[in-house]
Amino acid sequence: MKLHIRLILSGLLLLAIGLGFAACAPQPESAPTETVAPAPTETSAEPAGPVLEIVGLSETRSLAMDEVKALPATEGYAGIKSSTGKITPPVVFKGVALKDLAGLIGGMDETTGFSVIAEDGYSITYSYDQIFNGTFVAYDPATGQELKNPVELTPILAYEGDGQPLDPDRDGILRLAIVSADLNQVTDGHWSVKWVNRLEVKSLGAEWALKVRGALSEDIDRASIESCGAPQCHGASWTDDKAQEWIGVPLWILVGAVDDAITHEGPAFNDALADAGYTVDVIASDGYTVAFDAARVARNSDILLAYKVNGNPLVDKYFPLRLVGADLAKNEMAGAVVELKVGLEPLPPTPEAEPVTVEGALVVTGLVNQPLGLMESNLRALQVLQITAEHPKKGPTAYEGVSLNALIDLAGAKEGAARLAITASDGYISEVGLDEVRACSDCLVAFTETTDVFSLVMPGLPSGAWVKGVVRLEVK
Repeated sequence: MKLHIRLILSGLLLLAIGLGFAACAPQPESAPTETVAPAPTETSAEPAGPVLEIVGLSETRSLAMDEVKALPATEGYAGIKSSTGKITPPVVFKGVALKDLAGLIGGMDETTGFSVIAEDGYSITYSYDQIFNGTFVAYDPATGQELKNPVELTPILAYEGDGQPLDPDRDGILRLAIVSADLNQVTDGHWSVKWVNRLEVKSLGAEWALKVRGALSEDIDRASIESCGAPQCHGASWTDDKAQEWIGVPLWILVGAVDDAITHEGPAFNDALADAGYTVDVIASDGYTVAFDAARVARNSDILLAYKVNGNPLVDKYFPLRLVGADLAKNEMAGAVVELKVGLEPLPPTPEAEPVTVEGALVVTGLVNQPLGLMESNLRALQVLQITAEHPKKGPTAYEGVSLNALIDLAGAKEGAARLAITASDGYISEVGLDEVRACSDCLVAFTETTDVFSLVMPGLPSGAWVKGVVRLEVK
């Protein structure tokens, strides 16, 4: 059932009595607040020597920054969705498309991909299809939901973010970004590698996914396994009696992704359930199964699913994954693993909340007790404040509007609310901490020269929070 919120002016006048909120500030500009690539310090200098090595099957190139910038440039919007669901809003990145870099070392074909390697050794491999056709899963930057209609995407090696050179301490001289022409998507964070200094052409097998079934069900693709298996994440290795190093992810980590509703963050592996007992079946493509008690798997990093040996993809008889480790007998080291079954009852599906629709020139939604749909007449029924605030670029400016915190109080932020997502009429999205907003007694929803068009005035907050044409405030 759709709920249309109509604010009654007389009621608002009563609610407004006693709200002595000071207001604030300057006309906002749509510059991002939480960016994937912040502006560097003014003293950052462009390195003189090579910044990128590209290793092909028969040719290697080393490029200095001026040589990278001399290549055809590609720019667009890129943002990320983390494994815990946090959205980093899109900003503009500029760099060189991976497909153009591939051309420098003789090109690629469908059997190869680019291993993108960072200074700290982290790496992930982009397939030919991703490099040349942009086949990535994309998400709505406002809701985090997977987009139903495809968006044209291009992976680039970026050297600028938000119009400035990248911050070498936070992002490196070069980093990966997956860009689109419009501000309408974000992609999984594990693709956005920072501190990139090397691209290496790799021969690839077919794309694959591991079926993991338990209280939850998930298909974990190659890229996610690679990302999880990085040394900085959950990666583990084991050297066999032939001095071969097998690299992969501990089995218990993958079990923890489906044993209860917590899939990644916090205590993803449920020790209490393991203590109570269940089975874990590791299944190969020919049906061969290795069964474990949960107690044997629990937090045991000596049992792992390996996706590489000696730095290379597995040969056909083991591809895509092999069960290996110091705590296994030889007959337990199954190859060609394609599925895990965790012996727990599936969790009941989460009932979908009945959609709540609010209408107005400005809506307040999300983790609130009462979504609001507001027109300028509704806002003017509240306590109207007139202030002068220091705009980040324009200096002291006079504003008229209503307290942002008064609106949040009117909507009633729920327990656990931590962020405020701000959406403008042109699709620009900014996000700030709710604590920062609550500490800002002068933050204001300001009127403009156009009726029912508003701007945020956010003294003391980043310039990206000063959003023009704001149409939605979502408490998250």
